[in-house]
Amino acid sequence: MTPIVRRALLRGAAAFLVTFVVGSGVVFAVESIGGDGGPADGASPPPTTSPDAERDAVTPDAALVWVPGGFPDGFAEELTTIRPIRRAAVATAGVAWLTASTGADGDVVDDPAAPYMVPLDTTGADVGSFSSFVPEGPFRDLVRDLGANVAILSRSAARLGGLDEGATLTLDPGIELVVIGTLPDVLVGGHELLVTRPTAERLGAGLPRYALLRLRAAPVREERLRELLEELLDPLVREPLVELRMPGTTELLRANDRALPPIALKRRFGEFTAFPDAGDDLDIDPAWVEEHVVAREVPRLGLVECHQRLFGPLRKAMKALTLEASLGDVGPCFDGSWRPDLEQGTLPASLWGASIHLNTTLNSPGTPPLIDARIVETMRAFGFRWGGDDAYPDGGLFEFLESEATEPPASPTDGA
Repeated sequence: MTPIVRRALLRGAAAFLVTFVVGSGVVFAVESIGGDGGPADGASPPPTTSPDAERDAVTPDAALVWVPGGFPDGFAEELTTIRPIRRAAVATAGVAWLTASTGADGDVVDDPAAPYMVPLDTTGADVGSFSSFVPEGPFRDLVRDLGANVAILSRSAARLGGLDEGATLTLDPGIELVVIGTLPDVLVGGHELLVTRPTAERLGAGLPRYALLRLRAAPVREERLRELLEELLDPLVREPLVELRMPGTTELLRANDRALPPIALKRRFGEFTAFPDAGDDLDIDPAWVEEHVVAREVPRLGLVECHQRLFGPLRKAMKALTLEASLGDVGPCFDGSWRPDLEQGTLPASLWGASIHLNTTLNSPGTPPLIDARIVETMRAFGFRWGGDDAYPDGGLFEFLESEATEPPASPTDGA
């Protein structure tokens, strides 16, 4: 490990522990991620809550299980047949498309020009089972009020969109939902929109992708629980790929929990409008692309097209990388490829130009990663997560995760 990478890792680790660890889980600090670490430009202040409600806004004490590509038929209903699992709440995840919105006063808030729409990271839940994982009190009561024609916004989504209780959302294909309130991000897994499962299906976001698990009081080893989940999956899929998080080990209870959720990407890189084209792509508003995405030369990578805010950490990582060998074929940074059935089940960072692929020839998605560990170490030190850790691995993928580490002043012992 080179001195610059060592210093970046130590500095980044210290900042991570101070800023991103709260209670028992790893925190993405979704509600505080803005263009420069604060609220997005023009955003309204977050809805107010009582001190007691704020105190209760912590990650539910639950295990998380998700499967790349979503749960197969028959899996969700069988979860509670596993003895260590006392209760399960299966939820959907996908993208709903906002075509218009009005505030509680009837004033227009969103009115994107057709065919462009605002993508909303959406989760659909069974009210009874999901509410049992929400703290008792006003938050749980709010979830229990969910019905066919209403929705709940996460606090970050409400702040970013300038919406609150009483707002009306019009979603493709012409579905109107009234916002009955907002919830802290951690209580909705960092999703922007919470609806019932039938409503999620109407919105095209009805694929069950993750489950919250309440475990029995008797201790259960993570390895044993994973084995039981894989045994349940084995007859249903060719190769079980179970992502399991025990209580307190992750902050956002959602599928693809290692990556930044779309709301955090929006607050960091900006919100765009788009529409799915006839192929496997999103047609993103060209005005947004022109404002935010640029092509620049980066040492060792050549000419890459990324969000303009990504070049700082990317250049620092490449400067710190002392590996002599080639980085192989460099894949796109800004990439509009997207389908509702993608393994991660959400909007990837590549849609914002906030990820990069290295050694693409040797690292096809779903195959064992083949990349030098020093590349992974350096990219992590400068704020990128590695896709090779995922159950469905992508060994060449590096996605923006946090503001890059800043090299501290050299100490007298550096290089000693």
